[in-house]
Amino acid sequence: MSIVYFLLSGCLFAKLILSTIDMNAAELQYLADHLTAEECRKLVAAAHLKGFEDPKILDQAERKISKDVPCIELLHHWNSAPGEGKGETHEVLQHRLRQMGKEALADWLGRTVFREIGMDLNRSLERGLKDFVTETTEEAFLAGPTLAPAIENADPTEWTPIDTVLYVIVVCLTVVFLGLICKVCCTALLRWKKQRQKRRVRFKKTRSYSIIEETSGSESEDRFDVRDYADKTNTSSDGES
Repeated sequence: MSIVYFLLSGCLFAKLILSTIDMNAAELQYLADHLTAEECRKLVAAAHLKGFEDPKILDQAERKISKDVPCIELLHHWNSAPGEGKGETHEVLQHRLRQMGKEALADWLGRTVFREIGMDLNRSLERGLKDFVTETTEEAFLAGPTLAPAIENADPTEWTPIDTVLYVIVVCLTVVFLGLICKVCCTALLRWKKQRQKRRVRFKKTRSYSIIEETSGSESEDRFDVRDYADKTNTSSDGES
């Protein structure tokens, strides 16, 4: 039944389209006020054509448009005529305006149309939500008693399976976090001990080297002379003889 209703609504909507689907009279009036008569005729002539035609064809189409008709009437005629603007979007005029070099006017048209579409969507959503809330409230008021317990009578301190799962997750995360902290601390402590031991060994070696240098370089050290030893030996041998 809903599918049939949707199809009928789509058919009625297609028959009720009288102009472009996203432009209004105020926007057309703004375009007419910011275009000269020649620019307006050129815009309408280009909007009648499809695709990128030869400039000669565009000139011929422009000459067919009467110069006595005001710009706003030309735009309204194109906007509502079958096979021209009826059922189209603002992109047709926006594209032709850019081709004519009217970049600012084309940008204004695009921003204005999209802003209007956004406002329409917001209004539609607000109306839809209000209707939904009203219908839901009425259904809840008219609904009879159910087998499920009322929410307001439930105990807020009651332990549920979800609470268990969340508690287990929190405990696991806490254990992992503490383990990572302990690992980092142990690694840093071992590294510090190794560095301290290396510094101690290096200090001992340096100290022993300095002691040896001080002892070998002292002035009070008795130096061994071979010549003195030889003279003493000869003297002792002469005395004995």
